[in-house]
Amino acid sequence: MLKKIIIPVVILAIALGAYRMMNAPKENSYGGRPATPVSAPSPESSEPKAKPGADARKTDAAQAAPGEAKAKAPAPSRGRGFRGAGQLGKQGATSVEIVPALADKTLAQLDLFGVIQAQHHTRLSATSNARVLALDVSEGQTVELGQGLLSLSADSAQEALTQRRSAQQELAARIRNETLKHDNDQASLTIDRELLRIAKNSVDRFTSLNSQQLTSGSDYEAALRAYQTQLMSVQNRQLTLAQYTDQMAQMLAQRDALASQIRLAKQVVADLQVTAPFAGLVAKVSVTQGQELRSGDVLVELYDPASLALFVRVPLRYRLDQLNATQISAVDSQGYAWQVEALRPINESGAQRLTLVPSGVNPVAFLPGSHVALTISYPIAEPAVEVPVTAVYDQQRVYLFADGVINAADIEILGRTQRGYLVRSPDFNDSASVVTTRLKTPVSGMAVAIVTSKDGARP
Repeated sequence: MLKKIIIPVVILAIALGAYRMMNAPKENSYGGRPATPVSAPSPESSEPKAKPGADARKTDAAQAAPGEAKAKAPAPSRGRGFRGAGQLGKQGATSVEIVPALADKTLAQLDLFGVIQAQHHTRLSATSNARVLALDVSEGQTVELGQGLLSLSADSAQEALTQRRSAQQELAARIRNETLKHDNDQASLTIDRELLRIAKNSVDRFTSLNSQQLTSGSDYEAALRAYQTQLMSVQNRQLTLAQYTDQMAQMLAQRDALASQIRLAKQVVADLQVTAPFAGLVAKVSVTQGQELRSGDVLVELYDPASLALFVRVPLRYRLDQLNATQISAVDSQGYAWQVEALRPINESGAQRLTLVPSGVNPVAFLPGSHVALTISYPIAEPAVEVPVTAVYDQQRVYLFADGVINAADIEILGRTQRGYLVRSPDFNDSASVVTTRLKTPVSGMAVAIVTSKDGARP
C-alpha cells in the first residue's frame, strides 16, 4: 500500500522538475542570463542609436508639429541633493514646548502608599510546654473580653504547682517548729540562769570551806565542774536564741519565694485556658488541635479594629513636619477621608512617618498589612511654579528658554501635584519660560525651536 502512494509522488516530482528546466531561460557560460545585444555607437556620434520604433514616433511627431521646438531636458542638479534639503536645514533645531514660569500654586499633592496597622494588638504565646486540647475560635472571628480562645493541656504545669504547694506546707511546719523551739529556749534560759546561780553559790561555798580545810578537794572540784557545765549550757542557749532571728529571716525569704513560684505556677495552669485580653478580632490562629507546643510558641494574634491606623512614609524633601496636622488632608483610593494623628521625622531612613486615622465615622475596610493608595494635600510656604515631570532633571534643575536657546536653572522642589512638581528658583521671573519637552542631552546654550507653548500660543 505504501509503494502505491510513494511511486506516483516520485514520478510527479520528477515531471515537475523537468518542466521547470525546459521553461527556464538559457544562461551564459558564467551562469547568468544572456545579455541583450547592444549596437555599438558610430564614430561620428557619441549617442547610441535609437530604436526603430522610437525613430518612427519621432518622425511622426516632427511631421505633425514642424514648428514646435523640442522639449528641453531637465536641468542637472547643482549639489542640492534631494528636493527639500534647504527646508530641512532650516528645521535643524530641536523642537520643544514651553510654559510660562508663573508662581501661582500654593497647594501641593502627593500620591503615596501606606500600610494599615493596628495600634492595639497582641500576640498570645504558650507559657510552658503543652498540647492543644481544643480550638474555640477561627481567624476573622470577633471575640469579647475574657472569651475563651483555645484550651491547652500540660501535666507538668499541674505537677509543678503541686510540688511547690507541698514545699510551702513543709516550710510552714518548719517555721512553726522554730517558733515553738524559740519560745522553749527563752523559758529554758531562765531556768539555766537560775541553775547557774545555784552552781556558782555551791562553788563559792566549797571554796570557803576548802580554805578552812572543812571539806575535801574532790567536793570542790565537783562543784566547780557543775558550775562550768551549767555556764556552757547558758551560753549555748543564748547562742540558739541569737541565731533564731537569722534562721527565721531565711525561712521567711524561702516562704516568699515559694509563694511567688506558686503564683507563677497557678498562672501557668490558668494560661492553659487562653482567653481574649480585650474585645477585638482574631487576626491569625497559629496552631492546630492536638499540636505539641513549646514554651514561647505563638498561639493566636488578636487586634482591636477600632485601633487601625494608616502609616505613610513621606520623603524629607517635602517638609510636612513644619505644618500643623490640621493643615494636611488625605483621601484614599476608595474615597475615604483620613486625618493626621501624628507626624514623626525619621532622619536615619530619610523619610517622615505620618500616622493617619479615619476621619469622622468613616469605616476602615482594610485588614492589617494592607497597602493603601493615598493622596495627601497640604499648603506650601510660598507660591510656586507648576511644571510637568518631564521638565525636571535630577530633581534639581530645569531649562529656561530665551532668545532661541536654553539655559539651566537650579530649582528647589516644594511639592508635587497630580500633573508634576511645584518648584521655585531665583532665575524665575514674569518673562521666563520653562522647557517642558524632555531632552535627551540638554546643555546650556543649546539652540531650540518653539513649536507650541502649553497655552496653545505660537511663539
